[in-house]
Amino acid sequence: MNPKSFPLLFLLFVCTAIYSQQNLRRAFQPTGVINKIPYGANADAGHFILSTDARIYYETYGKGQPIVLLHGGVFGSTIEMSDFIDHLKPNFQVIAISTRGHGKSEIGTTPITYEQKAADVMAVINAVTKQNVIVLGFSDGAYAAYKVASMYPERIKKVIAIGAGEQVPGLRKVVFNPKEILKADDAYWQQQLSLMPEPKKLQEFWEKMEIFYNSMTASKELFASIKCPVLLMAGELDKNAPLPTIINAYNMIPNSQLSIIPKAGHVVFLENFAAVWASILPFLAIPETVYIPLTKELLEPYQVSSELIKIGDEKTVQVIKDTSIKLVDEPTFVKIKGTNFSDGEIEVKVLSKLLPTASALARGFIGIAFRINDNNSKFESIYIRPTNGRAEEQIRRNHSIQYFSYPDYKFDRLRKESPEMYESYGDMELNTWIKLKIIVKGATAKLYLNDNTEPSLVVNDLKNGSNSFGSIGLWVDVGTEGYFKDLKITSY
Repeated sequence: MNPKSFPLLFLLFVCTAIYSQQNLRRAFQPTGVINKIPYGANADAGHFILSTDARIYYETYGKGQPIVLLHGGVFGSTIEMSDFIDHLKPNFQVIAISTRGHGKSEIGTTPITYEQKAADVMAVINAVTKQNVIVLGFSDGAYAAYKVASMYPERIKKVIAIGAGEQVPGLRKVVFNPKEILKADDAYWQQQLSLMPEPKKLQEFWEKMEIFYNSMTASKELFASIKCPVLLMAGELDKNAPLPTIINAYNMIPNSQLSIIPKAGHVVFLENFAAVWASILPFLAIPETVYIPLTKELLEPYQVSSELIKIGDEKTVQVIKDTSIKLVDEPTFVKIKGTNFSDGEIEVKVLSKLLPTASALARGFIGIAFRINDNNSKFESIYIRPTNGRAEEQIRRNHSIQYFSYPDYKFDRLRKESPEMYESYGDMELNTWIKLKIIVKGATAKLYLNDNTEPSLVVNDLKNGSNSFGSIGLWVDVGTEGYFKDLKITSY
């Protein structure tokens, strides 16, 4: 490999990539920034721990399997990890560290090494939990994650490394120009400097970091020593960690997976978070509930229209069936990209309204499709008819909940051939949020309404078989204006 083939002016690329985008990440959240929580400066979640000669600042969010977040170096801050924090904290205990010399963490006096960075990380981990942890790091944070996994294999369960490939002296030239750095985003640096306990030492710290980066090595000796599973991610156009260096690292790490995001650069998670998240989800396939963010990038409408709508302060997905689809119990859903569901639990909150054009036969049909195959030609579904839940006629009440299997077993066939077996009663109504939880094991599916401990419908012979798998979809039928929120999936 020829080091001259990867020229790099680290300053201009990283500053431009991270701090000049529309989705700017800043410590105090100025006007126009999405995040309301001041990650990296949140007094409600912040803590300090002494690691050798420096106080290291970190924040904790959520409960569950601990996952440590390590931001990028020099230009990085905890706030750049905000999307990860938002998406992980409903299901994990997130430990977001401001690494030495960044944000509210002290610089200290010890030499800059990845051994020292790993010791800082372990000091925080030991202060927070006795459990084994997952570590997610970006750039400098990813190299620190590699080192932590190498030095403390008994404590590290998995590593997600973004933008950090093979590195040997001469492969790149790192140049820090303090005046240019500060000028690149003056407002951001004023905020960061106000956080720092030792701002007068910052230029000296940068000078040491420049020497360190230009002399660091991350190659076979380090990578071969990592025993835990590693998901190695990068943007296809990453100039900081060019593709050949990523592939080299992937080949050197014994238990590794590779994800390359097309047309993205070094800060791939800010450029295309949806693609990054879709790659991370299967890697985090542990027996815990995973929250699925209902963002535009993850929604794939099929024979429906969909839109992100706010109801009160909550973001929901509105789904309406395409009026050209005249048949019922059809593949009319918003498919969730990146889901590959077989057995487990699906939980979502739904709200159903009748469209102004709805016919007298409309029932507010809304539910979940699951095990959807790639071309949408086969799937299972359980849905509800909210208008039936409190109807005066008992027969209508008995038809409040319905199972069907596409394409061969729609509701009318099932009702004719097996009366009362695939539908049941449930207390529900229109214009009210209803929690649906579907538990699927092999050929059996059970639907639970709201927080009931007993199922409202049990299906013991899913028609597409016990071994089918596929995507999950937000399903509606004719006359329904459907809304969905709080989608959670547990895979067994």
